Amino acid sequence: MITSKAISKLTDSDLELCHNLLMNSPDKHIFNDLRLHLRIQDYFKDTIEGNVLFFAEKENIFGYIILYNEIAKKLITYFSPYQKSLITYGGIVCPDNPDNKEIRKKFLKEIIKFLGINSSIYIKSLPGIDIDVYNSLGYNIVENKTLFINTQSKEDELWEDIKNRIKWNINKAYQSNIKVKIVIPEKTQDIDPLFNIYTEVCERTGLYLHNQNYYFSILDNNSFNHSLIFYAYYNEKIISTMAVLYFDNIIISWFGGTYYEYRNYNASSLIYWEIIKYASQNNFKIFDLLGLDIPNIAFYKKGFGGYEVPVYHITYRPLGYKVKNKFNKMLEQRK
Repeated sequence: MITSKAISKLTDSDLELCHNLLMNSPDKHIFNDLRLHLRIQDYFKDTIEGNVLFFAEKENIFGYIILYNEIAKKLITYFSPYQKSLITYGGIVCPDNPDNKEIRKKFLKEIIKFLGINSSIYIKSLPGIDIDVYNSLGYNIVENKTLFINTQSKEDELWEDIKNRIKWNINKAYQSNIKVKIVIPEKTQDIDPLFNIYTEVCERTGLYLHNQNYYFSILDNNSFNHSLIFYAYYNEKIISTMAVLYFDNIIISWFGGTYYEYRNYNASSLIYWEIIKYASQNNFKIFDLLGLDIPNIAFYKKGFGGYEVPVYHITYRPLGYKVKNKFNKMLEQRK
């Protein structure tokens, strides 16, 4: 049985229940943490509706999934999670027990029934999940990759794994006297340089840019500690940056960039190296470089070593949805 609640309407007991499920789940990840999604939902409340679907049997809650849909769309596509939020992974959260696989299978079946024939679902999964249950139920699956670095190694071992072209970049940054400082974002001024640099990156590349309040709402550490900003300085000027999120034993490069004027100073390579060292020194197991979707950026990221892990784009579109979608497209073409 599935019940649904709007994210904005969750009670304290709902949040506590979800957090307990998450902490006892193999799906422990910052992007499955509802504390983060409450902030996203507040930002998107006029255009995007966020929901939590709970899977229950005999009053026992076995799992949940976070879903978003665009308000006022004729045909509803549920995203888990919503892409414009920059929160890229999602999926079912279930406790880690021997029945985990069967619970997921039942949950996925119930989701199909709950959403009905006029709705579709899209999930970009956590890295490395077991997709057998999705395959068995007719979900369509496309495999992509992300890059993991095992940060449990010693610093000299991590350095040895880095390709020579990246080592050259890092050494050049050192020679240019680039310094990296870490900021814990707790007030809006902490993200000013990050936002300014990312604004230039978006203007240059066509990436989607939210307003500054959006980025601070997600990075703000006042409610719970989960983010850092790495700033690279040249002659007292911040020229490059990367925001990271972390949860449990995983740290993730989220977004950032370098001023175009300083692109040849290799500050970004030094920042990645400083994140790797920070992760190793603070007992994180994995540094996730968040995707290998763009070829030239993927080539750059692979220079830091690590290993590739599959990430799955999972969709389910009932026949009724496909027919209505095709009909709507035909009507639009005739206009």
